[in-house]
Amino acid sequence: MKKLLSSILFLTLFVAACGNANSPANESTSSAAPAPSSTAVNEETSTASTTKIYKDYKGNEVEVPTNPQKIVYVGSNPGDLLALGVKPAGATLSVIASQIAYPDLIEGIADVGYPYSSEKVLELQPDLIIFDDWDEEGLAALSKIAPTVVVGLDGTFQTKERVSHIADLLGKTKEYDEWFAKYDEKVEATKAKLNIKEGDTATSLLLLGPDMYIMGNKGLNTTLFGHLGFTPAKGVDKLISGNERFIDVSDEVLPDYMGSYVFLLTDSSDETSARQATLTGSGLWKSIPAVKENHVYTLDSKFNYDDPMTLDRLLDEIVGIMKP
Repeated sequence: MKKLLSSILFLTLFVAACGNANSPANESTSSAAPAPSSTAVNEETSTASTTKIYKDYKGNEVEVPTNPQKIVYVGSNPGDLLALGVKPAGATLSVIASQIAYPDLIEGIADVGYPYSSEKVLELQPDLIIFDDWDEEGLAALSKIAPTVVVGLDGTFQTKERVSHIADLLGKTKEYDEWFAKYDEKVEATKAKLNIKEGDTATSLLLLGPDMYIMGNKGLNTTLFGHLGFTPAKGVDKLISGNERFIDVSDEVLPDYMGSYVFLLTDSSDETSARQATLTGSGLWKSIPAVKENHVYTLDSKFNYDDPMTLDRLLDEIVGIMKP
């Protein structure tokens, strides 16, 4: 249960998206100004060329290196950095390492624990810490170790905007543009394969052990509604309008949230498997129109995050489970 609660925290605040919710130097571009003849001015110019003032998501003005060599990422979306070609020296991997869609890409990243360990972060001697907006109480402690900026947005389906801020911070706007240009092309190709019709409604249902959640404006819905063109089911639309990330529900209210397509997110734990068997074997479940029409698709809950790497691999997964 402790593990489930920890995972839900990641889901919520990303979670500052979401799951069984279970280094090399980084280079960014910079340009140095010509060195004036005065020694004093030289020192000022050197400082100006190696640091900049960055205003983060929370409005904090932080002096950060223009070319960070060691980044520690504290949060649930390390894929945000990986999409820009940046591998952090450390990240909070304890909960998400076995629950993400890209485990092959986090090799070599040191785990700083969850909740993060100040000692482990300090051992890595980072020159920049990127702090996902899910536990701001730890911001002061991190800021004593290295310049720390907060990333994260409260809006709906905001992956691109969130990553654009990180790209600006790290001088990776070219990499950002290239990555999302390719992704947008892949989205269009995926939509053509699936032939989703206007007005097709969808619902994301997440099972975590004995608990069941309807997803709102985060996780899998980022792709279903933000990219593929599904329309939120009536009950889900209310969650999104209210900026709800997800809600805990009982079986009895499921019909109020079901769309013409249902995406069931699960994991392989015994508790989740038992919950899934109870749900799908019930008369209530079998009475749902999407179930009757075989429009229920099961995915691993590792696809319930909204970082770029997950979004990319999710497209392949959806084609695999939906295409006839």
